[in-house]
Amino acid sequence: MAINTAGQTVTGNQVPSDSPQIKVGRIVFDATAITATDSTLVNLGFTPKYVCWENVTDRVKIEWYEGMAANTSIKTAAAGTRTLETSNGGITVCDSDGVANTTGKSFSVLQNATLAAILASKVCTWKAIG
Repeated sequence: MAINTAGQTVTGNQVPSDSPQIKVGRIVFDATAITATDSTLVNLGFTPKYVCWENVTDRVKIEWYEGMAANTSIKTAAAGTRTLETSNGGITVCDSDGVANTTGKSFSVLQNATLAAILASKVCTWKAIG
């Protein structure tokens, strides 16, 4: 099977300036103790408008939308229950040093055991859209 390119004009693989930026990733945490005061930092290179973090092992998902406060999230538990997390932590848009900054090009996720988004010996995936 051949690819038909007749009558096509190729201008390169340019992304339109109004197209969203998207990055995805996966982090596997070892058996090291996770503490409630630590965060995991992900550098993006763009300011996210939406971040989704999922603990795939335990089926716990947290989401952050542009306009939400720092260190908050909408949590979907394994049973499907959705809650707004404001006291157990969540996602913060920040600079590359982890300092909260609404125009930062990174995000952090709090390693709070009650939030359960990050725990020892778990596989987590994330998606950020700018």
